Amino acid sequence: MSQSNLNSTKEKLIAERETLSRKLSRNDLSVDASETPDPVDLAVRNYSKNVMLAVSENESRQVVLINEALTRIADDEYGTCQNCEKEINPKRLDAVPWARYCLSCQELVEQNLLDED
Repeated sequence: MSQSNLNSTKEKLIAERETLSRKLSRNDLSVDASETPDPVDLAVRNYSKNVMLAVSENESRQVVLINEALTRIADDEYGTCQNCEKEINPKRLDAVPWARYCLSCQELVEQNLLDED
């Protein structure tokens, strides 16, 4: 991958990380039962908070993956599958710049046939 492509990818990753960090900092996951005395309303609020928590966990995981990708760029390891060490398809990296695995190895991860580090 050329240096200009790496710089562009790095900028994309940093921008995405900043966007996710802002989202995560705005999420208020507390539930105040005193504001909602009706049990049905409280149940709906609790459900909504659980959905927000799941989304926050996914966003937090994505921030970790972005940080790992930025480290791989700094270490000149970006674009190499962390399992088979083959080059990751550039189109895959355009779509998912934090990708750790080539498509074949990612399928193994999704089938629980390969442990993620």
